[in-house]
Amino acid sequence: MSETPTVIQEEERLLETVRSNIKRLQTGPARADHQATLVSLRDSLEDEKLVDDIASIVEAMDRTAALMRQQEANPEGTVDLDNPYFGHMVLEDDFGKRSILIGRATFLSDRVRIVDWRNAPISRIFYQYGEGDDYDEEVNGNPVSGEVLLRRTMTINAGELRRVSTDDNTWVRDGERGWVDVKDREAALGGGAGSAVRPDNLGTSAGNGRRDKHLPEIASLLDPEQFALITRDDAGVVVIQGSAGSGKTTVGLHRIAYLNFHAPHRYRPNRMMVMAFSRALSAYISKVLPALGVEGVRVDEYPRWAQWLRRMHFKKRVPDVYSDETPALVSRFKTHTALLRMIDDLAATRRGHDPVRVFEEQLTDHGWIAEGVARYAPEAFSESEVDKIYRWCTKQHYMRVDGGGPNEHEVPSIDVEDDTILLRLHQVLRGPLEIQRKVPLRYDHLMIDEAQDLAPIEMAVLIGTTGKRRSVTIAGDVAQQVMDHREFTGWRDVLHALELGHIEVSPLQVSYRSTRQIMEVARDILGPLAPDEPLAAPREGVPVAHLCFDDMGAAVTWLAPALTDLMGREPTANVALLTPDLGTAREWYRVFERAEVPHLALVDDQDFSFAPGIEITDVRSSKGLEFDYVVLLSVDGKHYPLQPAARHLLHVGATRAAHQLWIVSTGVPSPLVPEGLPGLD
Repeated sequence: MSETPTVIQEEERLLETVRSNIKRLQTGPARADHQATLVSLRDSLEDEKLVDDIASIVEAMDRTAALMRQQEANPEGTVDLDNPYFGHMVLEDDFGKRSILIGRATFLSDRVRIVDWRNAPISRIFYQYGEGDDYDEEVNGNPVSGEVLLRRTMTINAGELRRVSTDDNTWVRDGERGWVDVKDREAALGGGAGSAVRPDNLGTSAGNGRRDKHLPEIASLLDPEQFALITRDDAGVVVIQGSAGSGKTTVGLHRIAYLNFHAPHRYRPNRMMVMAFSRALSAYISKVLPALGVEGVRVDEYPRWAQWLRRMHFKKRVPDVYSDETPALVSRFKTHTALLRMIDDLAATRRGHDPVRVFEEQLTDHGWIAEGVARYAPEAFSESEVDKIYRWCTKQHYMRVDGGGPNEHEVPSIDVEDDTILLRLHQVLRGPLEIQRKVPLRYDHLMIDEAQDLAPIEMAVLIGTTGKRRSVTIAGDVAQQVMDHREFTGWRDVLHALELGHIEVSPLQVSYRSTRQIMEVARDILGPLAPDEPLAAPREGVPVAHLCFDDMGAAVTWLAPALTDLMGREPTANVALLTPDLGTAREWYRVFERAEVPHLALVDDQDFSFAPGIEITDVRSSKGLEFDYVVLLSVDGKHYPLQPAARHLLHVGATRAAHQLWIVSTGVPSPLVPEGLPGLD
């Protein structure tokens, strides 16, 4: 076993001190009695005659009084003895040299200072400055200047130090080998640049999945830009444009925790909501928020939320059946910004009217539709398309009035998009949506994730539930739009449509999830849709591979042994096999199952396990999630043609990979796959 590094020795001694101190105070509340210390120092001052000793006692009294003020200002949570903190810094400033720990709850004693990560300004120093940096901050109303002498992050599990990161090293406890520095090896996933891809070089070649099993807490990894967004003033709208893996969802969730911590009576968990893209992402977020100390926040997906409110407000006056024959043209119109503006204009002439009656009348008024489109979207719909929209809406209207159509399958129904239209009409004509009669639905804070896949009219309904304060976090990425018929041409256009044109968009420019090689391929896939500025991706990795086969059978013959070998070498790895749609996913699953690929599961209802193994699903279902390894299947010209929607979809699939990406084409490869990627030859 190698000799224990000095850094580890220091941190282990510190951890032992912290745990001993917490245990000492666990017989009562885990708070140091600074008042008693002050009384003792005051009594000793009366007996002291030497000037130097008097000065030392006065300095100790000032320091203790400051600790007491800080303790009173920051309510302490329950300190986890087995995982008390995740950050350590040493500051030298006007108060002298002091060691401060960053954790999930505040704990202040005579020997230990643990500060809650949400407690700015002390935590701001930890997140905004690096080791060796000078800082100027305001602490307790007083300007303080100093230097960060030391800054480290660590993972503590079951009361034992497992991982320590500094600027130069990442030390990980590795069983009998002792402490191993994985800093230089973190970027090397296996294989080699320019070499042919072989079935046995999928993976890190480490034999046990990720080298670092003791990943740090999310809060210890926030960069200065992310922390600045999290701690933004509580009122108003914050808009975040972040590439895949840049941490935009992380920022939104930590902002909820931060607001609740600093103003728990204003930001009540049961009055906050996260609007997620999918059930899978909702399940993930529901697990993250309690770990951040926030219990009871509603996490929902927009279609389900809108259906719930439509049922509550309109009950049996509107059929609770969705048409499965809605033309794509009609869906595009009903989610278009033009319709949002047309509905908002009705406030001038029809305020106070019945939303259901207005809904039926306006959408069967050819003149209203044609004039509104001509005014707000003159190039978006042709005259013949307006006619088709009118005929569909009129047909639906009469089926609702007559109780059905001439054919047996023609039952009274609405379109999925009508939930939003009805809710917006209620807001414009009658006022706020209600949780019950005369009780407005008001969220203290709203987070909208993956906003690029919501239409402006849907976001308008959501933002309308936040009241005058409009405390909202909107996160999205134009490059990751995957929903059909949703008009999201850019942040400026959308914010203008929402009457938020004055809001600045805050970009996150660093992708932490994927390697540089993966992000470069993902950018190439976007082609002309890529952002002007290339994103930074600090991690290096192996090249992305493009594997071409004549048919599915040949592909499975080659891939099945490779995947089986990977799971044998890395049983803790999680692998995603992503297809263009669920039907294709089911086909691949059947052939891989016949090939007896181990730990294989089909995810056809967004029920991801978030556990080791191989899961097959479609790209849309995986949106917002990440996996160690991703294999994109059926990347051919049929499924991924030279179209913007296909570029977005393939880009989303590629950026689900954290470590390694294979692109598999059967038949004619998609023209979106970059040239020059290594393959089988």
